[in-house]
Amino acid sequence: MASSSSPSPPLASLSQTNPNPHAGADPRSDPSMPAASDGDGASPASTELQEEAELAAPGKEELEPPTPAEETPTPRKTRLPRACNSKPRLPPPPPLERPRRRAAAGAAADETPQCRVVTPLVSEPEAPAELARWRLRCMWELGSVLNFLHVFRALLNITVELTAEDIEAALITPNGTLYDIHMPLLKSIPPITRMAMGRGTWVTVLCRKLRDWWHWVAEGDLPIVASHGAEIEMYKELEPSTRLLILKAICDIRVEQDDIRNYIDTSVKRGYDLSTFRKERIGGDSLGISYWYEDDPILGHRLYREIRRVEQMKKEPGKRSKGKRISTPPVVSYHWETVASTFEEFDDVAVS
Repeated sequence: MASSSSPSPPLASLSQTNPNPHAGADPRSDPSMPAASDGDGASPASTELQEEAELAAPGKEELEPPTPAEETPTPRKTRLPRACNSKPRLPPPPPLERPRRRAAAGAAADETPQCRVVTPLVSEPEAPAELARWRLRCMWELGSVLNFLHVFRALLNITVELTAEDIEAALITPNGTLYDIHMPLLKSIPPITRMAMGRGTWVTVLCRKLRDWWHWVAEGDLPIVASHGAEIEMYKELEPSTRLLILKAICDIRVEQDDIRNYIDTSVKRGYDLSTFRKERIGGDSLGISYWYEDDPILGHRLYREIRRVEQMKKEPGKRSKGKRISTPPVVSYHWETVASTFEEFDDVAVS
């Protein structure tokens, strides 16, 4: 006999794939499950199962995850660092400071040239007659000649006793004193001349000696050359400073000869100090000033003063070599003066 109620729906739908994406969800609560039949009444079994499922399982709203709201992507600059490569940023190192020495050098380069100012003790004379002698005394070559005559007097065969003032006067106004000095010196300098050397011809012999030796002991062109006897008058017309340079060259040539060389070597072997033949200063200071003293019973006593001046030149902008600025070397100059030659002058220097 057929029953009046419709049969229960088959349970084969439980074996179907659960479309619910959440693992562990109760398949009985899935909305995709088929509903009860459309009959007049539901079976008691199905009703009880539905009530138990509603009581045991969480609500539908809790089972379904909330749909995330659409958010704009975070910009790259404000995106948080990842844990795998997140490292604390160290503060930037402070800028390196250049040494103060360089800064001082650069400041000095921008300034105008500087030099230490040292006032000479002997000023230029007002009298024109004393000007030529003052200019000679401002040349270190005069002190060198006087020292040469003092050290090698025994080998020079100069028989006339001359003072320093006598030599200065002869250089200013040529006279027989120049012959007395030059003739013994020229006779000892090779090559030997066949020409008789007298007071009127020694200048010609001088020109021939200078022609062979000048470039060994001096710089520049020859100040005088032989010209069929015209050189005698030419020598008298030279400046006193030029005649002094010629005498200094003759003394340097004379030192190179064998007799003086052997005399120096023998004296050193016997215990004489080398300063006996090479003048040394007697003192100085931090300002670049040196003092020299000459003591000779015949020539006289003299005190010289040498001033060394160092001038820092301004660097030329834009000059660089392989990324480095080219440094300009300082300019060094010397000023020579004879500060004392008499007792009164020595006394004045001692007081000052």
